[in-house]
Amino acid sequence: MTATPEFLHFLRTPAGRELAGQFTSQRLARHTLLSTPGDARDRVFIVLGGRLRVYLADDERELTLAFLEAGDVYATHTPTFVRTVSACTLLMLDTPRFAELLQRQPLLTPAIMRVLGRLLGNSVSIIENLAFRDVRTRLAHWLAGQARRHGQHIDGMLAVPMPLTFADIAQLLGTTRQSVSAGIGELERAGLIVRRGRRLLLVPDAQALLRGPGGS
Repeated sequence: MTATPEFLHFLRTPAGRELAGQFTSQRLARHTLLSTPGDARDRVFIVLGGRLRVYLADDERELTLAFLEAGDVYATHTPTFVRTVSACTLLMLDTPRFAELLQRQPLLTPAIMRVLGRLLGNSVSIIENLAFRDVRTRLAHWLAGQARRHGQHIDGMLAVPMPLTFADIAQLLGTTRQSVSAGIGELERAGLIVRRGRRLLLVPDAQALLRGPGGS
């Protein structure tokens, strides 16, 4: 992300510091499985650093619902798997205790709701993409969304950080790494994106990107 997430700002306020003091800090190595569906221990966690993947899985396939980053809030007692993508630092607290804190600190509720609302919006977008759009269109819509949320204006274009690998993006879009790579190349040839190394994209026009190559 290009800026400190809003919830991390909240944690630096007096109310936020009081909240954080109730949690236990925990460091997890890369590829650690934090929780599974129906996890017996019901805990809420706040991501201070690193990245985690939230996904559904059966014996044949996995479907990524979201990547959690600094400032995000999630719980272990859900129908999803949660696994670290990189080394992570978390704040952990049992859910019943967290519910008590919500009642005592009214300022906390809006901050939590904004984070959860964004995660819900991400999940709805993923379902919409899988149901109604082909791979190329999914990729263009996802990149345009990243540009709107995280892009910074540089020389008339939106500079968009790309912390996810092609494999990560493929998991989000329900496709393969090869398809993502081919789609990025097609969008670049069409002039809809400009690559600057492996971790930065420039987007001249997010609306044109939504329309895709040959769009009007």
